[in-house]
Amino acid sequence: MAGFAMRKNSRIKKLVPVRYLRDGIAGEGIIKDLSLSGSYITGNAPVSVGMVLSLQIFVPGDPLPLLIDQAIVKWVKESEFGVDFDISQPKEAQQITKVIASLVKAQHSSSHNG
Repeated sequence: MAGFAMRKNSRIKKLVPVRYLRDGIAGEGIIKDLSLSGSYITGNAPVSVGMVLSLQIFVPGDPLPLLIDQAIVKWVKESEFGVDFDISQPKEAQQITKVIASLVKAQHSSSHNG
């Protein structure tokens, strides 16, 4: 186990649709890796490091998208990019935590049925 490091926040690896917006840019993509502090997205509109995006995350089974006002692009590789969330708003952090919990629950129940 030497060299094994625990992540600061638990991550959920489930494909979730997302729309990202910034002055004149409107892209759609899939979140592949979601945590309380950020996510990993494959998208159809180019972004660059340092951009601040607004995200609309479409959680399966939830009628309204989860809104993240500020997601800062940390890295870009072709159509994939990573963002860190500015979760200074307790309400946003609470919503993300709830979404991750429901996705974890759905993932565990579906893996037991397989």
